[in-house]
Amino acid sequence: MPGFGHLLLGQYLLGWILFVWEVVLNVQTQFNVAIIYTFIGRFDKAAQTLNSGHGDYWILTYGAVFVFTIYSTYKIAVDNNIFYELAHKENAPISTFKIDQIQWNSLSKRSPIVGALWSLFIPGIGAVYTQRVLTAVFEVLWWNFILMKSHLLASIEYTLIGKFDKAVSVLDPEWALFIPSMISFTAYFTYVITVERNKLFDKEQANYLAQNYQHNKRFRLRIKDDPIKMRFIASFNHSEHLENAITALESLGVMQEDIFAAPLDKRNEKSQWFDTIRRSDGKSLFDGIMLLAALGCFFGTVYGFVLHWGPVVWGVAGFIAGCLLGCIIKGIPILLTAKKRKKVPKTEVVLIVDCEDDLARKTEQVLWSNHAFGLSQIKN
Repeated sequence: MPGFGHLLLGQYLLGWILFVWEVVLNVQTQFNVAIIYTFIGRFDKAAQTLNSGHGDYWILTYGAVFVFTIYSTYKIAVDNNIFYELAHKENAPISTFKIDQIQWNSLSKRSPIVGALWSLFIPGIGAVYTQRVLTAVFEVLWWNFILMKSHLLASIEYTLIGKFDKAVSVLDPEWALFIPSMISFTAYFTYVITVERNKLFDKEQANYLAQNYQHNKRFRLRIKDDPIKMRFIASFNHSEHLENAITALESLGVMQEDIFAAPLDKRNEKSQWFDTIRRSDGKSLFDGIMLLAALGCFFGTVYGFVLHWGPVVWGVAGFIAGCLLGCIIKGIPILLTAKKRKKVPKTEVVLIVDCEDDLARKTEQVLWSNHAFGLSQIKN
């Protein structure tokens, strides 16, 4: 779908323009109807559909723009990768909070799977989950417009009560073929955005801890020569709870020079099936699964117009089959090369806190209440 690649790369305005262009041109030429006739072998009807009205004039512009979108997204992706490497090497600052007239946006960790499931349920809700208000408005409006023009809800109703012929006749094929790519892309887009935001959160928090609680010349790795001094060593992962713990400790009276934080470099691990709110490597299988799910849903919808159960049933069946095929294709190499080894601890940050003996109990409560993985006490 032209425009989706630009949206994935953050080129929102151009992506929205190309998406609208695709829909308008497709409807004017009845290109989706011609696609259905082509796949069921009725080539004469496909040519007749494209030649009707002014479709032949519209279709002449399609190829050039379609090729441009492929080239443009490829070039932007290459440039973005270069900018990413430069920003990473320069340790460029990261904005964590923004308020404007449209929305307030904060950098926080969220579950990629939850966001994707929301988008599968209703495209646009996943964008709300990731705090992208303008994108959410665009996706919701177009999803409802496509639903209305395709008569999908009526077709689903007839399908559920077993009136398959009625389900096929009421469904508009021109608009119905937009649905597979719309659902699949919004789910994948929300998943990717959430994964990258989680990685950005980890990077920003690691920079903050290193700048404020690591280059502290007054912190001594040996406990100060004070018999009433207590040291706590705790392990955390990157989360809001870690910063809450540090803020709470300072409000108790623990000085900043008595807090030392050491973000840990992550070891290279084997790829996981899915990214989570706690772990994101960007190499999960969700990309291939959603791509094949979109293709499966597309072909299921196309052939559903000539098969008994109709486009709704076969579209869903194709979506599920695409998901399973994606799991098999991308999962087999992982299963074949996987080795048995112990589960890697989740520790991402080591926090060392020195405090007076009378604050020891409160310090321990603060660390545990903010989800420390482990805690050790050392008394001078």
